[in-house]
Parts: sequence; structure tokens; C-alpha cells
Amino acid sequence: MKVSFFGPVQVPPPEVVATAEREFSGGTVRDLLAALGFGPEQVWFLSVVRGDERLAPEDRVEAGDELSIMLVVGGG
Repeated sequence: MKVSFFGPVQVPPPEVVATAEREFSGGTVRDLLAALGFGPEQVWFLSVVRGDERLAPEDRVEAGDELSIMLVVGGG
């Protein structure tokens, strides 16, 4: 798995990201975010994207995925 962070996201320490990339064998977006150290209250403020698809917290991610994580931004 490859995880990239964009924008003003509080990026976990490099060793946490490396461990998650190496050891996360699959689960939900929520599981991955927990493995990266994000609390359950932060899930709704983060957008996880695979390719051009934004994933919901219940969507599955697999070990071979390339994911981008960014803050959800609103505007008007």
C-alpha cells in the first residue's frame, strides 16, 4: 500500500506511515485511518481517494492500493 497526504493534514510520524503501508493487509477506510493514528472523530474530516474515487469510511481498501488522504474542504 502507498499512502500520500495532501494539504494541511496532520501527517502521522513517518514510522507510523511506513508500518501501515507495510503491514495493513486490508480492511475499511476507518480501519486504515485508525492504523495511521487518526481518532474516530477525525474520520469525517478526512477524504480518502483511490484513483479518482472518493471512498466512504466503510469502503474496503487492500494492501496494493495507492491512496491519497486530504482534509475535506467546503466552500461557497
